[in-house]
Amino acid sequence: MAYTSNPYLPKVRRLAVNDVEVRGLSCTLVARKYGVHRSTIGRWVKRASPDRKEFIQTLLSRPKSHPRQLDLQIVARIIKLRKELGRCAPVLHEYLKKEGIKVSLSSVARTLRRYGLTRKPRRPIFDGKNPRRPLATRPGELVQADTMHILRKDYSRYYIYAVIDLYSRFGYAEYKQRLRQNDSLQVISHAKDYCGFNFTMVQTDNGPEFKTIFKYQLKNKSISLRHSRVRRPNDNAHVERFIRTLQEECFKGKMPREYGINNRLKEYLSYYNYSRLHLGINLKTPAQMLQRS
Repeated sequence: MAYTSNPYLPKVRRLAVNDVEVRGLSCTLVARKYGVHRSTIGRWVKRASPDRKEFIQTLLSRPKSHPRQLDLQIVARIIKLRKELGRCAPVLHEYLKKEGIKVSLSSVARTLRRYGLTRKPRRPIFDGKNPRRPLATRPGELVQADTMHILRKDYSRYYIYAVIDLYSRFGYAEYKQRLRQNDSLQVISHAKDYCGFNFTMVQTDNGPEFKTIFKYQLKNKSISLRHSRVRRPNDNAHVERFIRTLQEECFKGKMPREYGINNRLKEYLSYYNYSRLHLGINLKTPAQMLQRS
């Protein structure tokens, strides 16, 4: 990076050189005119082009070498390992240690960044036009949705969608084999039918199952989609707590069996919505909150 970002300096240097070479002024007078040392004017004259027409660009302030810089062979080995294995810096660092190459973990990570071998940070899915969060003063005004990822024995996954209304705490959950935007829309439709009231806004995280297609499908049903902030799980605190309740009370803290899981969820949701007392709604049930509205 250059020591200055002033865009007018290259032109100023050329004008100063012209004062010396064309107008015949001394370096001392030109230095006083432009507020620099006379030795600086001398360096500008040496760097000027023969025709004196090109601007004299600002040089980088980065040093050309460093006494503690990595050996080029080590850099080449880091790059080669990254391309062969595709692993992260700590794993590559361990491989280098086994090969007898002494290099710090930070140097490995810095080398990967410098040569563009790291993944770009994940960006939020929404386009910056996130709707304002409503106060949830009536059923369906704000509904939160999220997914629970469960590993099978072969390390593949299946999913449980969780949906909860913030006003009444009326909850819905459904098992799905895949994580797709069309499945997300289907779950929202089933949840709306199960709850018995219309949804105005659905709030989700930035997962791949809640992307642009899901947003426009909801829009066709007159439902707005709102995304939570990146790395802010508290924005979806109600549905996160609902998922924890499912894990603790419905599945008893164990890995749920995939066979018959929807029937198990259906039985628990009947208890959750019609019999279970909730502290968040003054020890009432979600069904009682709907009767009040």
